[in-house]
Amino acid sequence: MKALYRYFLHSPKTLTLVLLTVASLVFNLWASRILTESYVASKFPVPYFVAQLSFNPEQLKTWYAFLIEHGTLNKYLQTQHIDSLFILSTLLLHSFALVLISRLFVAESKGRKVMVICALISAIAPISDQLENLVSYIMLADPQGFFNGLAYIYSSFAATKFAFFVFAYLAAPLGILAAAISFLLSRIALNRRADGYAK
Repeated sequence: MKALYRYFLHSPKTLTLVLLTVASLVFNLWASRILTESYVASKFPVPYFVAQLSFNPEQLKTWYAFLIEHGTLNKYLQTQHIDSLFILSTLLLHSFALVLISRLFVAESKGRKVMVICALISAIAPISDQLENLVSYIMLADPQGFFNGLAYIYSSFAATKFAFFVFAYLAAPLGILAAAISFLLSRIALNRRADGYAK
């Protein structure tokens, strides 16, 4: 982790980061689209976040029974595979975007260091998402008889995921705002010094 922190303080170059962020955004939009299409096609009876945050093993088994009854359990399983693509795209997008925002601050500044740390912390969301997926695979191997405790682990990973999604979505605009304020303050200070020299 420390090696990544030190690396992202100065690398990659800003232009490279711009290109990587744009590419990650395109990847993320594509993955999100095919994930949504697959989820809808699976006919899962409730929105994904309702199931993920249910903390209710019996309810999950009821929803899985619905999929079995309608012959779409395999489609839902395929959706879990596609979700891994979306998770990867999210990891890349959050990381590159927040590191790019860190470049709005001067090198070695506190602002840059904080934003790089935020980029690393944001990885908790996709990591939790993938762990949630792994638990889902275990449950889907026995959709009517899985150990009830797995549902609580599944929903706990989901709750952690959503919490750190919120973190990333707040860190980005706040980082941009802080960089803008920092720039304005530095310009004001520079103008004041220039005025002082002129006198």
